[in-house]
Amino acid sequence: MDSYMAETKEIPDFEELRKLRLADDGYFVITDSARPAIVHKVNAKCISVDAFNVKVGINKGKQGGYFWVDSLATAAHEFGAKRCKVCKPELFLVPPSNFEERR
Repeated sequence: MDSYMAETKEIPDFEELRKLRLADDGYFVITDSARPAIVHKVNAKCISVDAFNVKVGINKGKQGGYFWVDSLATAAHEFGAKRCKVCKPELFLVPPSNFEERR
């Protein structure tokens, strides 16, 4: 039995967005009523503070929201999110340390 629990949480305000970006862990999923959800790297330049403020602050999430997720798998499973074509979050199936030369 798999005991892994996917983690996801809605980002309610700019302060939480800022904290998550500083932690530099996980991914952001942006949902929108007009298009499919997109998953981004947490520190991607394509994550706009202005867009966040409009969607979450001004529109109160009526047309979508911002969410933090622990993995690309969670983004795909929970939101059906597709990878951003700008920041291109990657899924590393094998840790890079496995590619180090072994003696």
